Amino acid sequence: MAAIVIFISSICIFCLRSLYFGIGAFIERRKMLSESELKHYPFVSVIVPARNEENNIQACIESIAKNSFPNEHFEIIAVNDRSSDDTGKILENLQRKITNLKIQTITNVTANKNLRGKPGAIEAGIKAAKGSIILMTDADCTVDEHWIAAITKRYEDEDVGLVASFTNIQGNSIFEKIQAVEWAYMHTMGSAGIGLNQPMGCYGNNMSVRKNDFDNLGGYENIKFSVTEDLALLQAVNKTGRKIRYITDPDADVNTLPCKNLKEYFNQHHRWAIGGLKIGWKAAIFVLASSAIWAGIITAFIIGQPLWAGIIILARIICDFTVIAPTLVTMKKIPLIPWIIPSVIFFTIVEAIVPFLLLNKNIKWKGQTFKKH
Repeated sequence: MAAIVIFISSICIFCLRSLYFGIGAFIERRKMLSESELKHYPFVSVIVPARNEENNIQACIESIAKNSFPNEHFEIIAVNDRSSDDTGKILENLQRKITNLKIQTITNVTANKNLRGKPGAIEAGIKAAKGSIILMTDADCTVDEHWIAAITKRYEDEDVGLVASFTNIQGNSIFEKIQAVEWAYMHTMGSAGIGLNQPMGCYGNNMSVRKNDFDNLGGYENIKFSVTEDLALLQAVNKTGRKIRYITDPDADVNTLPCKNLKEYFNQHHRWAIGGLKIGWKAAIFVLASSAIWAGIITAFIIGQPLWAGIIILARIICDFTVIAPTLVTMKKIPLIPWIIPSVIFFTIVEAIVPFLLLNKNIKWKGQTFKKH
């Protein structure tokens, strides 16, 4: 009897989680139906923090510079954060042909000792910004040609303080396709949180904030340090009562590179897991649903019912499929749909490993090590 209860409970708990995220994402997507086109062009500042990005920075800056947004209405601020490679030289060469590119250089002498890592670079960029809207992306990303306009038009609503959008993973291998599905999944859950007014996270390589709102918060200098600075800013803006949007719009997406190997992949997920603790009870519920799946699978094998384990895995695939597929259709990533099934199986395995990563309190990012206290 106990085994049957665990079997049924594991499926029900996960189905409820999927229903929650599916409804939330649907609510957030529907908001786009009532949106109008951009009526005027505010001045926009695009911040690109860069640390040892000589292999990526040129493609990133050039993709931003080629945007359809009027050139006189935006600036690009590249923040060279103590790079030891040729990032600075590449930026100087780009500045000669891209007239609205500015370079902010952080050295070991000028670095804000009280503001570590990426938040320090973003803070330096925003302090130098003239725009009323701040867009942020990473140096290893390239943006859609309509990216600036697609993000900026959401600020036509004066009550909107922050806008997040999707990031696509580029690549053709099996591992890269799985990462692409995973990012679509994570973004969908992030948008669902906003749809249900329960912010759970976003990605800093495609987010934006109204400069007045950022300044009123006191910037990152007044926000408690986090290795997931994007979540910290999201939560800070949400606490002020300002509107937040998480848009599923192919014109507003950016492309980034996948993790090259499992070591890099788990380092990334370690940082996400540490930062995810900031969402409190919502993180606990997420872990509970994943744990329920494994409890059902393990119980099924203990009592000699592998068919039950297969049914649980099939139920998870169906549930996750219903959450991810609408996003891939909306984002015009239909070729990724067949990859949902192997991706979900991979996620199930990863979710059993990630909790153990939390035992390591040291987080590595861009050659820097941070310790969670």
